[in-house]
Amino acid sequence: MATVLKNRAIAAPKEPGEWNGLLAGIYTLWLKHMRKFRSSPVEVLFTLATPVLWILFFGICMTGMVVPTQTGLGYQAFITPGVMLLTGLTASILGGTTLLLERVNGTLKEYLVAPIPRLAVLLGSMTSGLTKAVLQAIAVLVAGAVLDSTLQFRILPFLAALTIVGVYSLGFVGLASAFASQAKSMESYHSLIMVMNLPVLFISNALYPLEKMPVTIRGLAMLNPTTYGVDACRILLYGSKPEIGLGIDLVVLAAFMVLGIYIGYRSFSSVMQKIGA
Repeated sequence: MATVLKNRAIAAPKEPGEWNGLLAGIYTLWLKHMRKFRSSPVEVLFTLATPVLWILFFGICMTGMVVPTQTGLGYQAFITPGVMLLTGLTASILGGTTLLLERVNGTLKEYLVAPIPRLAVLLGSMTSGLTKAVLQAIAVLVAGAVLDSTLQFRILPFLAALTIVGVYSLGFVGLASAFASQAKSMESYHSLIMVMNLPVLFISNALYPLEKMPVTIRGLAMLNPTTYGVDACRILLYGSKPEIGLGIDLVVLAAFMVLGIYIGYRSFSSVMQKIGA
């Protein structure tokens, strides 16, 4: 009888307080990653400076590639949304790197005995990557406003654009987490990421308009979530003529975010089960 009662107690529904444990675990791990980030001045400097350098040098050198009559924007303004999303992609990759390092050095095993749900480990890593992506996006917006007078500070469009960056970044954070969960080493992880990284940037409308692409490349670009994120940010920040449409952009980005998080969760769960076995 005691055994039966004990088994029933184990199988009892989870209490609402466990959600507080999940949130506390996410916050604790997010704070750990952000403190490590803050304690490294070099990482902070390069995280914030890299997107600014993209706009400053690439934008100036390539100004003649896209004239205002083609897009209604100067090239500096044209690439700003693309650079914002590029920073989100970079932050996502770094988030996966953090998770991989914790798996390789045995930190994930230590998390198994900590009084936090396993899901908090994944979400803590994902939210720290998201925070870095938003910080970089803000740096891009500030640089864009300084270097290009057509970008005016308007709070609602800025917040909406940052939300787009966040949704986009979460999708790639999920994919990066999946790669990091399965990669055998840091070298194999970065090999997989490089295969994904360059097409995501260059087979999109981040650096050149869709109408200038060959038909085949344009078709591939329509399969790239970056294309929809860039289009949405250009509409929100500059009120430019849509290449696709804001409604379609939002639906595709939301679906990509859900898919990326789902893939990351399934892959991470399988790894945690192997570690705990």
